[in-house]
Amino acid sequence: MKKIILTILLFSFIIPISAQSRAEKKKIKEEKAAEEYAYLKDFIKSNKFNFEADWATTNKGRRINLTGNSNYLKIDNKDADIYLPFFGTAHSGSVGFGGNGGIEFKGAIENYSVKFNDKKRLVTIKFNAKEKSENFDFSLALYGNKNANLTVSSNSRSNMSYSGNYK
Repeated sequence: MKKIILTILLFSFIIPISAQSRAEKKKIKEEKAAEEYAYLKDFIKSNKFNFEADWATTNKGRRINLTGNSNYLKIDNKDADIYLPFFGTAHSGSVGFGGNGGIEFKGAIENYSVKFNDKKRLVTIKFNAKEKSENFDFSLALYGNKNANLTVSSNSRSNMSYSGNYK
């Protein structure tokens, strides 16, 4: 009998604590997400960041793991240094491919814009780059948890998407 009473008392204390901790966990998670987004907004205002992809996705949906493959997108004010592997289709013979067929660019970028979506806690950066006879449109979506998605469009190649992290 004593064991039954102790068990009932024990469960009567555990159940309210468990329910309370779920609400607290949700509140803590929400506060953390808000802090991360505030940090991201300040970080982006510096106009200096790096993106490195973990995955590439072709416009046909093929996903390629980029772990161990060199790739980057570096922004420093209005200049960019970009090397991204390309696995899609070229639409013309005059594509300004480098020796390895990747998307390569180093220089000044154009039409740089930043859009803050406070509701979704998302920052979207868009810009254009011109390399020889090829024009690129970049759209980078940044999230507070350091994850990012990059979409690259070109007048001479199929679209590519990349997912990874920024720093």
